[in-house]
Amino acid sequence: MNRRAATGLLWAALLSPAWAQVLPGKRFTPVTDAVGGLLVNSTVSADGMAFFLNFLNVWRDKPGSESYTLEIAERASKRLGNQVWVSSGQKRLFFSALPFQRDRIRLLSEQAADTSYSALIALALPFTGAADPDVAEDEW
Repeated sequence: MNRRAATGLLWAALLSPAWAQVLPGKRFTPVTDAVGGLLVNSTVSADGMAFFLNFLNVWRDKPGSESYTLEIAERASKRLGNQVWVSSGQKRLFFSALPFQRDRIRLLSEQAADTSYSALIALALPFTGAADPDVAEDEW
């Protein structure tokens, strides 16, 4: 048996409902809790991690924040300083350079959470301006 077949059999055994304990006379019903949103940490430094943790604490208090998926990313650069951004899908919601002081990182992360939340709400609102016939509705 080759390695690929063995891996396939292992996954089939793990994913089958046979491993779950089923009471006699009861049907097995899998858990269907859907994940509404995620915060993905793609930071690389201790300051980036401090930014992410402060952002997370502020983000949790926003109403409806559990339904959005965001990525907090960082690019380390000696020349420009560490740059951090918050994005949702392909849209960049916030971009800034990380300050060197930890207390300013906390203030920047609070500003980033407020700016990102406002940008997501603005993206969810329909465009009410004059429509351009050359641009589709989803391009606004």
